Amino acid sequence: MYKNILLKLSGESLMSDSENINKEKTKEIAKLIKRVHDMGINIGIVVGGGNFFRGRSHQDMEAINADSMGMLGTTMNALALRDAFTKENIPNLVFSPFDFHELIEYHSEDELKKLYKKGTVIVFSGGTGHIGCSTDTAASMKAIMIGADVIIKLTNVDGVYNKDPNKYSDASMYKKLTHQEVLDNPEIKVMDLKCIKDCMEENKDILVINFNDKENLIKVLNGENIGTVISCE
Repeated sequence: MYKNILLKLSGESLMSDSENINKEKTKEIAKLIKRVHDMGINIGIVVGGGNFFRGRSHQDMEAINADSMGMLGTTMNALALRDAFTKENIPNLVFSPFDFHELIEYHSEDELKKLYKKGTVIVFSGGTGHIGCSTDTAASMKAIMIGADVIIKLTNVDGVYNKDPNKYSDASMYKKLTHQEVLDNPEIKVMDLKCIKDCMEENKDILVINFNDKENLIKVLNGENIGTVISCE
């Protein structure tokens, strides 16, 4: 069982058909994180902002404006998670690469590492803090920073496929891949190549599981073979 994890959580997982942040969905995620925390697992979370704004979908905008709006969306999601986690009595803090000193307390990288290892759930907002970088890249960077053993991507399909399973009925799912296989095969769409390269260099696994069933996270942390694992071997 993994002891130190980094979850890649999409902004869309917090939303409903009528709300950017749905109270019940956020509460459900908080209760799940509480269960994982009670298992003695250290948790970092990189949250996306796609429920508010996805910069890549607005090619008509200047990148600095589109990406900045997306990073602000991740910050709103992180604050919503902070509220939900606190209500579930989960020790937590939000980290931002930006100076929001009146909203988010600043912590150094050394402080984050120590708090993470002591069981504080770290929610990373703002992506990498740089224009042109995705939250996938943020996930690998933050996993390296805090010493996570694995990145678990929580998605809406069962794993990694050879083509989009929502479009092609004959799509087949991989159970295992190496980082190099992903890099060598551009048809395999899972995470940004910078993220894959980082994980290969640092020997960090990536697990991709279906988050529509919240029990999948508990199952995979208990050693069940679900989803797709990407590793060095």
